[in-house]
Amino acid sequence: MRKRSFQLHVFILLVAVAFTIIFSNRLIAQYFLTHQLRDQIHADMGRGLIACADKMQDKAQFLSCFHLMDDGSLIGSASDFYMLCPQASRANEVTQADACGIAFSQQALKQQIDGTLTQVELWRGLRQGEIWYQARHQDMTNGAELWLKQADADVLVDRMWELRDRNLFRVAPIVFILLMFLSWLCVRTLLRPMRLIEQTISNLNDANLGQATDLQAPYREFESFINVYDSLRTRLFDSFSKARRFASDVSHELRTPLTILRGSTEQLIRDLPTGSDLQVRVRNMGDEVERLIDITEKLLLLSRADANSLGRTFSVENLSDMLEQLIAQDPDPDPDQLAPPFTVSCAIEPQVLWCCDKTLAKLLIHNLFENAQKYNFMQGWIDVSLQREGAQFRLSIENSSVNISADLEARAFDRFYRGDASHARQIDGLGLGLSICSEIAKVHQASLTLSVTNKKSVMLTLVGPLNTLHA
Repeated sequence: MRKRSFQLHVFILLVAVAFTIIFSNRLIAQYFLTHQLRDQIHADMGRGLIACADKMQDKAQFLSCFHLMDDGSLIGSASDFYMLCPQASRANEVTQADACGIAFSQQALKQQIDGTLTQVELWRGLRQGEIWYQARHQDMTNGAELWLKQADADVLVDRMWELRDRNLFRVAPIVFILLMFLSWLCVRTLLRPMRLIEQTISNLNDANLGQATDLQAPYREFESFINVYDSLRTRLFDSFSKARRFASDVSHELRTPLTILRGSTEQLIRDLPTGSDLQVRVRNMGDEVERLIDITEKLLLLSRADANSLGRTFSVENLSDMLEQLIAQDPDPDPDQLAPPFTVSCAIEPQVLWCCDKTLAKLLIHNLFENAQKYNFMQGWIDVSLQREGAQFRLSIENSSVNISADLEARAFDRFYRGDASHARQIDGLGLGLSICSEIAKVHQASLTLSVTNKKSVMLTLVGPLNTLHA
């Protein structure tokens, strides 16, 4: 299953939150700001009445005077809709029935204004079925008034909202880009501590698991996570240590009784009649004792490798000669060990020198070659190749094989893993040989890999440094 992108998830959340905020802000602002703009237009009517009262007889002059008060103001355009009632028109209330001289049809609300407009009163009320704004002098000696429909004022307010929405669409790409940058910045900030922790954890292995790390929480919110991680590391180290000690202790404790059993079975075999059923049974029992001794020796070797306490005495050895001697010792396997005849071909470059522990190196190549023998078939073949590659050497042992498990490449070096179970039952072995080889390779700063080729064969490859002494 494909995992979702955390950065994309954060980006989508930020976009959703941003547009929710913008939409909510638009609704809230449109409600409150509309009332504020109406009040501002109403207050401007009072200011205009004071400043331009002497020009009320001529609307063009009044508007010119009014516009000079607040040049460029959008809400100042409301003056285009003003209804002027100069003092002279108060006498013509009948002829001005649709405009000046008509009172509000219900009680109007007087708006309190700031001290600069104390000479006028601002009224708002219902007139002829519509809401009107009125600005008039307080002393009533000057009959000049200004009237404005709320519907006309709202036309200007709607224009403002239209301009705002139009600009919002224009800046939408910029907002989108900024949100992308913000999401990237948030993800980077959030994941930076996690990457530091990941880097520290990735460097852990069984060798340094017991060492206290210098990992510090970059923010206090991560302190609990660091404490949990450190506690887990300590518990893992304790578990590994107990497991290693158990395998080592068991191996040590079993060596003595198993050695005694081996001696007793050998004595019984000599004392019993040759070829008797009882002697055969005792011989089989002796074989199982030998198998148990082999298991304990290998487990002891692995426990030492786990504890990084394998005895190592490095010296420069001729790996080419070591390989040739191993192959020359037993070119044909023993038929009693279920290993069929096979052909061995070699391409060994001479004088390949390796700085290694001689005993461990011999055990390594012996196990690799023995593995190629065991997991072969009648009239099979083994190809051995050794060559230099710069400052390294490459040793490859490839053998024909059958019944190759699908998970062989992934699990070949697991302990007690023996590939295909039905095939493995026919072959003597413990499933520990390649595990030991892998540990020995690590000791020598080398790498050991297994690959299944398209020729239905298995290739084991050892790559290591040449004659460079290890510290």
